[in-house]
Amino acid sequence: MLEQRRARLRQEREIERLAIDGGAVQWLVDRELGAEHLMAYRMTVDRDSAAGHVHLGAEEALYVVEGDGEVRVEQIVHPVGKGRAVFVPEGDAHSYVNTGAAPLVVVGAMAPVIDVGDIHPAMPALDLRGVRQSALEPAGVVTPTTIDERLVTPTLMGERSFRLLVSPQLGCLRMTLFTGIIPTGRARLHAHPHEELVYILAGDGRLWIEDDQVGELRPGSVVFVPVGVRHTLENTGAVDMKVLGAFSPAGSPEAKLTASG
Repeated sequence: MLEQRRARLRQEREIERLAIDGGAVQWLVDRELGAEHLMAYRMTVDRDSAAGHVHLGAEEALYVVEGDGEVRVEQIVHPVGKGRAVFVPEGDAHSYVNTGAAPLVVVGAMAPVIDVGDIHPAMPALDLRGVRQSALEPAGVVTPTTIDERLVTPTLMGERSFRLLVSPQLGCLRMTLFTGIIPTGRARLHAHPHEELVYILAGDGRLWIEDDQVGELRPGSVVFVPVGVRHTLENTGAVDMKVLGAFSPAGSPEAKLTASG
């Protein structure tokens, strides 16, 4: 459908905030925006609060934008802070706990797209102390993982670079989560064999779709690009632009479509 083939630019401040226990959530990218493979959210967890849920049918990868806290996945507790990512396997109950003095802000992606109504509050965890560890980890079960982006070696892509945080190598089969650095200037138009979402973490610029300037980019801007749509991000500032990105199906920022013929 033509509507679903459009790239979109949204500003976080214009997206509805929905109240949840312990904070608020904004749906940055979902089926209503035309997404077929990937959805994304921004969650704010208030001080001394927790927010938890479970969903079947979708993997999740999240990145901490601000604050300190914990991401609890089933029986595993991951201390997190700014610049840390967490992979949550499909069907695992998980919660976000704010242990800091300021709001805990998380931006996450889920794949494939599911109905928001299929996301349910997580039930309280069972006390499994004393149960043999081998009984808790049957063969073939994917475990959650935390990643500190500072420990990930950047991959150079011309003058730009990216750090792969969550990918199939960690057991996340349906998507890739990464951070990228864009220096001042405009790269060539390109298209990917996967859906892409980009969240601007720092810097200012412009979004180009084909030969058209679509709008201004600033911290909190959200870009959604369907499969096969030519686009590029231009950094119009004097300092590097930093972005959080996700692809589905899983792939690398280096994967580009070439012109036919």
